[in-house]
This record gives sequence, structure tokens and C-alpha cells, in this order.
Amino acid sequence: MIYNFALELAKELHELTDKIPYRWGIKDIDQIRRSSSSVSSNITEGFGQRFYPNKFLYYLNIAKGSSDETQNHLRSLLNKKYINYEKACYYLKRYKNLSVKILNFINHIKRKNNIKLN
Repeated sequence: MIYNFALELAKELHELTDKIPYRWGIKDIDQIRRSSSSVSSNITEGFGQRFYPNKFLYYLNIAKGSSDETQNHLRSLLNKKYINYEKACYYLKRYKNLSVKILNFINHIKRKNNIKLN
């Protein structure tokens, strides 16, 4: 389930950022934590609107955007050497996978509800 995957990734990123001295990247740490948590939060909020396909899609698109934003923050942490290359690649791969899963789910809902695919 996409929600569980997103929730687990956010938990892992919180644990990873706990190891970064807070004074080093207070803004970077807060940003990646917020964006990673936003994925599962928006999936949940969208699921509450599942009987209204356009609202559901709205929240799923936000969730995908948050997943993509988290990837950008991971690159930033790598560039600033807060995390090593292997860790960055590991999480970037998992978040790319999550973004694809969300996009596939969006397209499934659109097809199911005869909504134009973009």
C-alpha cells in the first residue's frame, strides 16, 4: 500500500536526520521532515475524499509533489555533505519509486472515473 510505504519512508528519514547535528542544518532538517511527512498526510486526506474523484486526485497530486520535494531536499543534504552518497542514493531511489507509485495510482483513478489523462 502506498500510504504504508510513504509512512515508513518518512519514519526512516526522521531517524536519518536525527543523526545530523541540528545546528548544522536546522532549516534543511525541518524542510525534509515536513515534506516527507506531507506525503502520507495528503494520501490520508485524499482517501477521506475518495468518493469525490477530483478532490482525491488533488490530494494525491500534492502527495506526489511532496515526494518530489523530498528528493530535492535529499540532494541538498548530499550537496552540503550532511549525508553520504550511498544514503542519498538509497533514499532517492525509494522516493522516486514512491512518486511513480503515486502517479500510477493517480492515472488509475483517472481511468476508472473517465477523467482525461494528462
